[in-house]
Amino acid sequence: MKVFIQALELNLTSEELKSAIPKETLEAVKGKGIFQAYTLAHEGKSQPKVLGSGDQILKWPRSVIQKLAQTIKTGVKFFVGHGSTNDHTDRESVGEIVASFVKDIGGKVSNVIIGHFPDEDKVSTMDVCSMEANVYTDEENIVGDINDVSGIALANSDSESPAFAGALRLNSVQCFEIQAKKPGEGDDKMGQETITFEQVRSAVKSMNIFPHQLFDENDMRKDNEFSKLYTNESKLSSENERLTKENTEMKDKNKEALRSVDVTNAQSQISEFLKEGLTEKQVKFITDRFKPEEMDDLTEVGINKFIEESKKDFADTAKFFGVAEKHSEGTKPENKDQTDETGSMEDEALKLIGVE
Repeated sequence: MKVFIQALELNLTSEELKSAIPKETLEAVKGKGIFQAYTLAHEGKSQPKVLGSGDQILKWPRSVIQKLAQTIKTGVKFFVGHGSTNDHTDRESVGEIVASFVKDIGGKVSNVIIGHFPDEDKVSTMDVCSMEANVYTDEENIVGDINDVSGIALANSDSESPAFAGALRLNSVQCFEIQAKKPGEGDDKMGQETITFEQVRSAVKSMNIFPHQLFDENDMRKDNEFSKLYTNESKLSSENERLTKENTEMKDKNKEALRSVDVTNAQSQISEFLKEGLTEKQVKFITDRFKPEEMDDLTEVGINKFIEESKKDFADTAKFFGVAEKHSEGTKPENKDQTDETGSMEDEALKLIGVE
């Protein structure tokens, strides 16, 4: 639904008003017209005119006011009075929004807008404002969201009653030429007022400005306090890199040490695995080709697997050279001649495969 909402409340200093306006805007319009600040809406209740529905009482949560301040765009036009609709056709724009921020006024979170008005005479008596916007409410008329602020209507409080009680114009200042104060001059001249550090800090806080919006990383590094964070971060990063490298090296050394222990143990254990069921030549064949430093698995399972594969290799080699398989498995030949002949063949086979 379309809503006309009039709003204002007092108390905004000239310093706060000027500090809220972007510097480039001040430069662009200096000497041309006037700035005026208005409270557009604040937390609590309002009684706006609703197009097609008459007057209603709306309830404004703090979160909606904060969102409104962030949503409303610079460049939104001001008009004198409302039209029959929110259409801008045949309505003369007398100014536009140049800043929007949140401020605590009278204990209520308020959305303050600042407008630039080229012709001061047209708005000098306009001390109340009313936004033209789409407002979404629930069944209890609690405002849940607001968008599409299409315009701001201005009026005089003598003839218009604001939707927010006690609405008044906050402040106005001339679009002054920025000048340096000359020695001996007072602070009563427009454009030559001295802004204190506390006023700057207050304005920054009230406008919800974060450090990164004012300073880049190089500025932060030069600051005496924030530079410590970067220094500590650099030290911690270097220390973490060093510890990670040392940890990796230690893991590698531990892995090598454990591997060396496994190799040594395997070399001393192989004879224990070869005690039963094998001939001396089978044992020598297996022992000579056992190289634990080249094996991946040096567990009992891995060593037994190696022995079984070596026994098979021994049998295959003996067959290739014509040695009786059953003799290689430990059985006795039928007579002495066969023993001599078979033994000689086995010896010859073992010599050829490198087992002396």
